Amino acid sequence: MKGKVSKKRNTAVIILIAAVFAAFLFKLWDIQVVSAGNVRQEAVKGVEIDVEPVRGEILDRDGNTLATSRQVRTVVFNYFTFPSASEKEKRNEIICELLSLFDRAGAEWVDELPIKVSKSGKLYFAKGKENEASYLRSSAFLDLNPYATVQNCFDALVQKYSLEAYPLSQARDIASVYYSMVKDGFNSGTPYVFAKDISAALASDIKEKSDVFTGVDVQVKSEREYPDGTVAAHVLGIVGAISPEEYETKKNEGYSLNDTIGKNGIEYAFESYLRGEKGKKRVTTESNGNTTEKYITLPKNGDTVILTIRKDLQKVAQDALEKLILRFKAENANVTGGSVVAMDTRNNDILACASYPSYDLSKYSKNASKLNSDPDKPLWNRALMSTYTPGSTIKPAVAMAGLEEKIIDKDTVITCNGVYTHYQDYRPTCTGYHGRMNVIYALFNSCNIFFYETSRLLGIEKLNDYFTMFGLGEETGVEIGESKGIVDSVAFRTEKGELWTPGLTIQAGIGHGDNQFTPVQLCSYASVIANRGVRHKAHFVKSIMKSDYSETVYTAQDQILSEANFSDKNWDLVYEGMLLVGTESYVDFSGVPVKVAAKTGTTTVQKAGNGKKEKNNGLILAFAPYDDPQIAVSVVVEGATSGGSTAPVAAAIMEQYFAAPQGEQTAQTEGVLLR
Repeated sequence: MKGKVSKKRNTAVIILIAAVFAAFLFKLWDIQVVSAGNVRQEAVKGVEIDVEPVRGEILDRDGNTLATSRQVRTVVFNYFTFPSASEKEKRNEIICELLSLFDRAGAEWVDELPIKVSKSGKLYFAKGKENEASYLRSSAFLDLNPYATVQNCFDALVQKYSLEAYPLSQARDIASVYYSMVKDGFNSGTPYVFAKDISAALASDIKEKSDVFTGVDVQVKSEREYPDGTVAAHVLGIVGAISPEEYETKKNEGYSLNDTIGKNGIEYAFESYLRGEKGKKRVTTESNGNTTEKYITLPKNGDTVILTIRKDLQKVAQDALEKLILRFKAENANVTGGSVVAMDTRNNDILACASYPSYDLSKYSKNASKLNSDPDKPLWNRALMSTYTPGSTIKPAVAMAGLEEKIIDKDTVITCNGVYTHYQDYRPTCTGYHGRMNVIYALFNSCNIFFYETSRLLGIEKLNDYFTMFGLGEETGVEIGESKGIVDSVAFRTEKGELWTPGLTIQAGIGHGDNQFTPVQLCSYASVIANRGVRHKAHFVKSIMKSDYSETVYTAQDQILSEANFSDKNWDLVYEGMLLVGTESYVDFSGVPVKVAAKTGTTTVQKAGNGKKEKNNGLILAFAPYDDPQIAVSVVVEGATSGGSTAPVAAAIMEQYFAAPQGEQTAQTEGVLLR
């Protein structure tokens, strides 16, 4: 009996052991075969990230580089491998160690927190960072009262990010990193940029300590660079970090909160060409920490934008304008700034466009606050955006209007006795006593009396019709934005609640009143005269090419905006008067090897009274050669004593333009675009 029980027990044990072993084999088979894919999937982390393209270059018409991009090392936090928000202690340790490394290396990192610590250890809000302080207090960040003090804000940061154990300055710096992480939208699609343009040695240190700097990576990105940041700064424009408002409108176009974007100038107007297209790569991280990268799509670098600007003329224009204004400043504190524009009269290619004061694009980011607060407004493009009363530069248009409308002809003589006596109650004056004047010598002597009478007989409506034909008060068509200006009129005065009087008509005829035109408009006007009535659209961009120059994707087409069919004999009379100004007046173009036609203008913009000094603006228009025009120039200097005093700027440009024989090819400079 006992033997049978023992045998049954042995059998039960064997069956149990077999069952356990079978279950073990089944589980092993399930792990190794059935679930192997799932296990591998859990052991590997993969993420797709954007690969930045290189921003396109901007060249002058001869292939000289004006703006390019260089590769820089950038430190970023990878969302998938950086400790999560719940792992505050790990995050703080990594950030603290990284800050210490940068401090030892004397390297800069992105520090945007508006809270600063004084040498005495006191907290304060940085000057000029009011918007940042408001954001810090807002519901998007700390959700504090709008009037929360700097200490309130700092205490909230310390609590929010568990920084109680850190000294004041260290806690403040760690909090600054968190501030930027939140502000920049650190997430799976947007890595956080901790530092830009670090040294190779610092990059090596970070990579060697990858076990310490979990989720911290060094990537190569492109950054704007300028061979000479002072050349055509207002034309090229600024590239900067995308703003939250810009991101909202651009996010569907593939922009992220870490991107840069053109803010103004060519950089803004041709952003879609210069930007390029992002690529994609997949970064796979194994359970052992090893990572591999594989491109899904390669980035497409930005296109090359080729301007109509000639770098040599641009530099001459800038230097001549600055030299003249600094000389005036030494003599007259009322001089504030000025501008100059030069165009090819045959198609209105803009060859030079300068505004003073100016700035250096390569130093803009460091000097932005100072530049923005400068009362002389160095960031303002006076050539395209400022408007000025044209003064006597308007007289060629008035002369042509009178000739075409048969109010005057080549034999018409008007006597100038220094005072216009047509009206009993209004007696405007002239600048001199010119005696008997015909249209040629009225232009040469800039006789107000002649043009008062011509304007009175024409009437304001007819005058303004001709101003429009010359493109005054009309946009020139430039790609980077411009003011339209103002043509003084009955309708304009009515909108202001003012009555039109006969005196306003004759003042319009000498370029006074409320007529306001931009320097680029005045240059286009000079070009219309040079072209005998043909007005071309003005432009800064000549063509756009693929980054490897394999294809031209855009070529600017010459476009005629209007064409006035005026009599050649009338043009000859206007030309003759302007030639006398350019060759026989006190205006000096003696260094230009061809004949120059010109017209000057002087306007009073601030009358004496209340302790203020009278202030004039000086203007000049010129084109050359007189008998075969190729280049037109306009110069405006705020506070110049006369229009003629601005001639050295126009002369310097023309001397440079005609220095080399036209049609000859100069030797190709190394590193520039082959034409």
